[in-house]
Amino acid sequence: MHSRRRSLFTLLTTGILPIVVATSNLRADSEDFAGFSAQRLKRIGAFAEELVANHQYSGLVIEVTRDGRRVYERAVGVSNGANRPLRTDDLFAVASLSKIVTTVATLMLMEEGRLGLNDPLSRFIPAFADTPVVSTNANGGVQLQPLARPLLIRHLLTHTSGIVAFDAPAGSSVSGSPARSGGSFPTLAEAAEYVARVPLKHQPGDAWTYGISTDVLGRVVEIASGMPFDRFLEERIFRPLGMKDTAFEVPESKRGRQVDRDERQPDGTLKRIPARPKGGPWPSGAGGLYSTPHDYLRFAHLLLNGGAVDGVRLLSPRTVELMRRDQLHGLPKPTKIYPVSDGFGLGVEIRTDVARAGWLGSEGTFGWNGASTCYCAIDPKERLVMMIWAQHSPNAEFGLYERFNTLVYQAQVR
Repeated sequence: MHSRRRSLFTLLTTGILPIVVATSNLRADSEDFAGFSAQRLKRIGAFAEELVANHQYSGLVIEVTRDGRRVYERAVGVSNGANRPLRTDDLFAVASLSKIVTTVATLMLMEEGRLGLNDPLSRFIPAFADTPVVSTNANGGVQLQPLARPLLIRHLLTHTSGIVAFDAPAGSSVSGSPARSGGSFPTLAEAAEYVARVPLKHQPGDAWTYGISTDVLGRVVEIASGMPFDRFLEERIFRPLGMKDTAFEVPESKRGRQVDRDERQPDGTLKRIPARPKGGPWPSGAGGLYSTPHDYLRFAHLLLNGGAVDGVRLLSPRTVELMRRDQLHGLPKPTKIYPVSDGFGLGVEIRTDVARAGWLGSEGTFGWNGASTCYCAIDPKERLVMMIWAQHSPNAEFGLYERFNTLVYQAQVR
């Protein structure tokens, strides 16, 4: 007892006691930053390392921020056939994450009065006034019907247009033309004109069907703005936001930073597919962009902050609020990656029911993913941006997005 008193006296006179007392009163999750446990965050890295060690993925980049402060950043694995270590500033083909960028471009033009969500698509591309619609007759045969209602800009943004692909639906045809792929058109204008002749899978607004609606939106942006689509994105979005590595083509000077794609083979092995510097002959707003995790994180912060980042405003808070409101009103959304209980806003997935989804998270979280396995989710309630990127097919193999979400939220302690 006397020795303990002497120790206490020594601590008091040396000034060490405040540090000892403070340490003894800390919670179990004392190593926290921005409300996250440093110890629990390590589970995210362990998860990525295990996927790479087991040859399930060749490489993964992870970014997590809260209120614009980086909570977690990690690059695991390799980027190419030369086994160069993957880096957080490497260039990825982001595939359908391009769609959110095209959506923002469209909404910027809406704010300028150049277009409206309820405008007929035929106002910009007249050929869409007479696009036929596929239907099934009583004998199970396929027949074509006229539009029951106009095809609107909002139908393109919500994937309820019935526009699915450049190929005509089974049993129908495009009069006088064989089926074609998007890459067979020299310009975006010609691609959009051709799509106007491809029968819709269903009447506009009747169902949610994922497809190439956003490519058509790219052409609408060109017409409404009077600028080539790629130039509009560069001058009105990428340059103002400082997204210096985001474009539809990777210049020669940056190609050493491109990440090759892995493709799962029938025998379970991964085949390395060399990265291409350009996705096609025209700028695809549905899936043609290249970007870095750092660039896209800045774009995501724009949406998290209600349309502005670091003093640069591209959209009003009201517009971003409309963008992340469920627009489906009960229409089923049969995607394979996200829970069918989730809704869809303007160009983005909306988490509407956390309990039914079975993932940790918040209702109101929005974002999307690309077929190349690039994922971005924005949680306005918790002020989070969560990204996990690879170059891998099939998309989100081994429950990647679900497990990533759970690992992020389990690390949040306040």
